[in-house]
Amino acid sequence: MLLLVSNILAAQNITFIYGLTFRADNKDVRQEYYYLDVLGKQSVFRSVEIREADSLMQKNGYWNSRKPIFEDIYSFKNLINNKVYKSVTHPAMYDLYYININDKLNWKIQSDTMKVNDVLCQKATTEYGGRNWIAWFDPTNPIQEGPYIFYGLPGFIIKLSDEQESFDFNLIKIRKSTKNNMFYLRKGREITWDVYKKLQIDYYNDPFAEIKIKNIKTKIGDANGNPVNISFKEITESIRRQMKEGNYPIELDKAVKYP
Repeated sequence: MLLLVSNILAAQNITFIYGLTFRADNKDVRQEYYYLDVLGKQSVFRSVEIREADSLMQKNGYWNSRKPIFEDIYSFKNLINNKVYKSVTHPAMYDLYYININDKLNWKIQSDTMKVNDVLCQKATTEYGGRNWIAWFDPTNPIQEGPYIFYGLPGFIIKLSDEQESFDFNLIKIRKSTKNNMFYLRKGREITWDVYKKLQIDYYNDPFAEIKIKNIKTKIGDANGNPVNISFKEITESIRRQMKEGNYPIELDKAVKYP
């Protein structure tokens, strides 16, 4: 049962944990967990893994993610000036990029209501990224937030999914944060969607291009720390396969067509 405790909602620092059920073409179904860290009028939405990597980067200056492909669902909101950014980290070099999301969410609030985790919610719909979205929000919650880039309803989004239910976000936990820090990496370069597409295609064509240009020494060790030989061909084929298999972005209208 999900309880929205008033003293938690009154706090400035709150963490909302969502479960994401992801269905690619209604085939494989997987469950992932995402954190929405709210600090005043700012928030960050990202996976558990990326959140841990960001925290490590801020503490030790070392960013590491186990995924060799681009992270698709990672955003930063500044509701003081209504700025929303999609955050992108290059899988090879860990360079940081930001895409300004200019799309306006034209919400259509419906009269339909439904209980979600014992919370009476109201229905709203909108379009974004080539998908039609259905949101169920709690009008009694004063925080006008939600998963990923979604916000702006007169209440908090408890449940959000596209019509095909390829992406289905459900709020599962709320907790007050004791840290005055979202561990968000703000230093980066702002890019356009076209530049982002080029980054993905260039990485697909040669995942090690930047490493070669910068003449960075790469070593891989086994479980005991002993060095092992690197087969760039095998790793490249593996990365390309993962990029193709995972090419089902939340922004469907921005999907990249790989060779």
